[in-house]
Amino acid sequence: MRSFLLGCLIVFAGPTFGQSAFTVKYFGLTIHPFGDKTAHLQPKKLDPNAVFVLNKGLFVGYEKFLYEDLISVKFIQGVMTDCSDGLAEVSHLGIRATLLQSDKHRFCFGIGPTLIVRESWTRFGKDYTSSGFFNETYSNRLGALQWKFVPYAFELEYDYCITPKDNLSVSLTPGIPLANIISIGWKHWIKVKTFDTDVQLYVPKS
Repeated sequence: MRSFLLGCLIVFAGPTFGQSAFTVKYFGLTIHPFGDKTAHLQPKKLDPNAVFVLNKGLFVGYEKFLYEDLISVKFIQGVMTDCSDGLAEVSHLGIRATLLQSDKHRFCFGIGPTLIVRESWTRFGKDYTSSGFFNETYSNRLGALQWKFVPYAFELEYDYCITPKDNLSVSLTPGIPLANIISIGWKHWIKVKTFDTDVQLYVPKS
């Protein structure tokens, strides 16, 4: 909750330029490109090596453009089940750049710090061997937890225009070689500008 309030403060405190957008996405799939050594602890894996694992969760985000309609800052808060079916939380604040834009399609790339907190997998006892990637901590309210601060998490986002204010939005968060997560949902533009659709590059009209 503290990370969510801090992210909102940072995003909303700045001056308002250009457009802004609100997103809600369902997180439903994790991909381990080379499988995972803890596959035996992942009850919703779709194959023996846990290359594909079903998840369930929700990401909520707010994006505000800072430079014309090309550069934005975006805060994302997520609550979900991880691959062990334990509770996890993700907080992300990053810079976004629009790469391509047409009348129906938009591609953008984002990078920024991310904090991941999850129920500790040490609850599995001897069946779990830590890779050392996550740090261990303990909460009087939540019990044993694992956490990791990643200073440069990436996101690739594709938006398909349904109406001028509403998009189908798909995100890929690459964590190669460990895990890639995919989420899909709805993006609502709070402010809307028109675009020059005669070119592929995103060019706002004056």
